[in-house]
Amino acid sequence: MSNHDREQAAVPPGFLERKPGRSFSDPRRPLGEELITRTDPHGGDPEEGVYGRASEHYREGHGIAERAKCVAVLRKADELMAENNPPGDTEANQRRALELACGRCGVKVEEYDRIVDGDEEVRDLENAVLEAARLRAQLLRTEPARSAPPTEDVRVTGR
Repeated sequence: MSNHDREQAAVPPGFLERKPGRSFSDPRRPLGEELITRTDPHGGDPEEGVYGRASEHYREGHGIAERAKCVAVLRKADELMAENNPPGDTEANQRRALELACGRCGVKVEEYDRIVDGDEEVRDLENAVLEAARLRAQLLRTEPARSAPPTEDVRVTGR
């Protein structure tokens, strides 16, 4: 079995047909929707914010709002890498796509990194998006270039 055959075998069916920003398990649903619906709507510490109390630890989750920020960034990054702007072939390009997506979603990169570091499910979703981008870039690079069908050479002659 050649390397190309192994790569093709590792790619799930319909992989390239999945639209960017859509769920991996059910393409009819948006990316990360199941993650947001499983989240506690109140999130974090129930005492937080009561009588001016702030969270005691920066990693303490805040529920839907924090996860929704990360999901929005991941959806946008998935779209950017699918459009090859930048491509998702290297870690540097993937990081650049995440930074661009943060900017377009109004989330600071530091805040995004803090949320991802503290939430294992969001980290898993990020890994899935980055792996899909890497595979997409790899597959599109190895596919033979498709040229346009030949056309007739039409020349205008003056008579």
